[in-house]
Amino acid sequence: MINRKYWGFFSGVILVLLNITSFSFAGQHSIQQESLRDLKGVYISVESLAPEIQKDGLTKDRIRKDVELMLSKAGIKILSKKEWFDVEGSPCLYVNAHVLKLRATREYIYSVNISFKQTVYPARKPVEITGAATWTIGGIIGITPDLDKIRASVKTQVEEFIKAYLGVNPR
Repeated sequence: MINRKYWGFFSGVILVLLNITSFSFAGQHSIQQESLRDLKGVYISVESLAPEIQKDGLTKDRIRKDVELMLSKAGIKILSKKEWFDVEGSPCLYVNAHVLKLRATREYIYSVNISFKQTVYPARKPVEITGAATWTIGGIIGITPDLDKIRASVKTQVEEFIKAYLGVNPR
């Protein structure tokens, strides 16, 4: 059994580490959110899904329409492909719902990741332009027999993007 003295010490160390970690994430979160300031709109890019997933009813177009509807309701302009190339920074909301069908159980295993990408100038060579993800959310992983739950996971992450966007671009 651990001595009370050591238990108190370890508890204190754990609390300090948790505070440092949460501060680090909070700082990173605000930097990511700041990268959304003064956007004129976003282009939506949705990763393609496997043909068998589309046949079962979850399509790239359905996800795209879900995202477009949510962003439009929030007052975020959706850029066409032409506008996307013309707007400074080429802002793009990239949606990746990676879905695999488990034939034995008739379920789907999935992960959902959303990132906001734009052109940036690296500090080492500011004359060069590169694309980079400046805001990301992800890590939703699950198994479900219901494709609508995967759509709901995408929507949950899009809601987080909308909150971050509106946090630095109030209406």
